[in-house]
Amino acid sequence: MKNIKYLFLIFSAIFIFEMFNSNKAEACTISSGVVSESDINSGCDTAPAEYEIVIYKLYLCTSAPTEATTSSTVVLTPCSQVFNNSSGATAAVTQGAEIVLDGTYTRPPNGTYTHGYAYMDNTFGITWAGELSGAKTGTSSGTGVFCGTKAGSGTHAKGSTHTGNSVCGSSAITAGKFVETLAQFGAHDDAFSSKAEVDNINGTTASIIGYLVDSNEHRAANTGEVVKLEGLVEFADPITVTGATTSLSMTFNVGEGMHLSNTGSDSLWIGSGPFQAIMKAN
Repeated sequence: MKNIKYLFLIFSAIFIFEMFNSNKAEACTISSGVVSESDINSGCDTAPAEYEIVIYKLYLCTSAPTEATTSSTVVLTPCSQVFNNSSGATAAVTQGAEIVLDGTYTRPPNGTYTHGYAYMDNTFGITWAGELSGAKTGTSSGTGVFCGTKAGSGTHAKGSTHTGNSVCGSSAITAGKFVETLAQFGAHDDAFSSKAEVDNINGTTASIIGYLVDSNEHRAANTGEVVKLEGLVEFADPITVTGATTSLSMTFNVGEGMHLSNTGSDSLWIGSGPFQAIMKAN
């Protein structure tokens, strides 16, 4: 099947959409390339220059898989594996770009698929730099209206979150890649949550459940057990694979793939946000 790899990428992108925060923030207002400081103070989402994800396994399912518990793995009996990379395939996602994951692809049997499953890393790379309408202090260093991501890494977990993710100054910033590890859904001062669920994704009837899982691929019982992320999605429209299916092309919308907020000390906090994929059948 020519270009069948594009079929598989759609699932990884959908799984990440809106998993991070149950209450999605408003989009940041940007005027002549300048991001609204007042929107940042309230918390807002905007586009990073690049968003990096790591995918291990993708499945198509003819019905809903049975969700993992703290003592059992997800049951994938109604599913067919379509992608595998035991080391993880890294995708650097940019606005409007088509990408292909490196790994082993398997054509799914002809049939109608209503659900999908993805197994991925719980780390996300964010790269961005821009101008704000008012000065902010970087959580790493500097103060000014020009800010960007600081090269480094940190963890968002129950009881704590990362700092040192931003740098600001009086002139344009050269962005570094900040890698966020997700070990908690919701705010760090909320009760531990290993599950996030979103219905009516992007105004459709699609729904998604995200799980933070441990090394046994069981649902994590606490933030310290989290090592990977699972996504189970119900598609708005079933995907039918037939002998006539040749390719599916896809572009990414990362217009809200990064979250900007004020830490409370007028410092700029940068973390991961939602994005989606747009698919076109060929």
